[in-house]
Amino acid sequence: MEIYEMSLRELDSGLRAGAFSLKEMFESLVNRIEAREKITQAFIELDIDRVRHQIDQINSRDRATRISGIPFGVKDIFNTKDWVTSYGSSIFEGYQPWCDAAVVSQLRSAGGVVMGKTVTTEFAYFFPGKTRNPHHPDHTPGGSSQGSAAAVGDFMVPFAIGSQTAASVIRPAAFCGVVGYKASVGQFPLNGALTLSYSMDSLGFFVRSVEDLQLLRNVLLGVSREAAGLKPRKIGLVRTPFWSELDSESQLTIEAVGRDLAISGIELTEVDVDGQAGVNLVDAHQTLMAFEVARSRAAEYEHHREKLSDQFTQLVESGRQISYQAYEEALKQRDSANKRLHTEFADCDLFLTASAPGEAPKGLGSTGDPKFSRAWNLIGGPSVTLPAGKGRAALPLGVQLVGRLNKDDDLIAHAGWIRRELQLGSSN
Repeated sequence: MEIYEMSLRELDSGLRAGAFSLKEMFESLVNRIEAREKITQAFIELDIDRVRHQIDQINSRDRATRISGIPFGVKDIFNTKDWVTSYGSSIFEGYQPWCDAAVVSQLRSAGGVVMGKTVTTEFAYFFPGKTRNPHHPDHTPGGSSQGSAAAVGDFMVPFAIGSQTAASVIRPAAFCGVVGYKASVGQFPLNGALTLSYSMDSLGFFVRSVEDLQLLRNVLLGVSREAAGLKPRKIGLVRTPFWSELDSESQLTIEAVGRDLAISGIELTEVDVDGQAGVNLVDAHQTLMAFEVARSRAAEYEHHREKLSDQFTQLVESGRQISYQAYEEALKQRDSANKRLHTEFADCDLFLTASAPGEAPKGLGSTGDPKFSRAWNLIGGPSVTLPAGKGRAALPLGVQLVGRLNKDDDLIAHAGWIRRELQLGSSN
């Protein structure tokens, strides 16, 4: 295994054992970037010499934390004091924040080194950036955290941060064949990051092993929880109302994972989260998101409308047409779904469902359909995408595991057990 292929945990272990130095680790990543970035185009800002100088100031034997000296990617909606932050929009071209976003500051305080800013869609919505899928450059990497997912999927950094409001972590993680984690709403501070939907924006990580998720949570939360796997007792299989829109390979993959879980002694039950009369969680999510975006991005719409994409302009204008009464109704549907999860389905440890409609679509004009994550993002709990083999075009497929609000550590522990026990596809 090349150094650049290692997970965050493997890099930390190798550095602690003296198997290689920080300089050797960094140059391995640089060689990979030089070989692949011109194809994948994951970064919007990259300065190798600057980062090399920062790495040279760190002694391999004096690393204070498990991420000390390890480079990572930062989605270009998170402010960085020494990198331009443009939020994927020409409106903010050349904008230089005066301080880091809170999460970036925490990771840097723990010794992490920003490798560069990764491409985002415009304001973390639909209009795509330049990034291509690392498995096939003619296909989308997904969005909106497309650069972060692609940089990890192409082995240019061991981890990257992103954000999710609809499916902006889960979908690109599936498309790029990496482990993706969307945190519970409110688990981590988002000050210094672009606000899209103030009730649903969440932090996300892209990594190559489930254990790295717990490592990063430990760093940010100041805890030392072990990344031990935890066997679930009961899992709810959620086909969603859009099961027929999944491609056949994705349907077969999810059903095969369910069968393997049952063979492993886990109780599997079918769950219909949308089953209550009058509840359409995807529609509720779209209502909530459009209403809040119209308010959080009002300044750009009012003063720089000519620089907005048609997609973003339409989102804001649709949000301005939504009444507060309709917004309140969407909130009620969210609360109703949460109540069902805590009553009818309270005995399920987690839920198994689709990450995306299938493989990454061909073409770069769209980032794919987010509908398989909208309902879960509305509810607010954590989600993890695990790589689960390849589809008909030999592009990655993923399965989504969903946990309960603020039970992120439990979900990660369950995800770790499932990936090891079922030997789900690697992130290569």
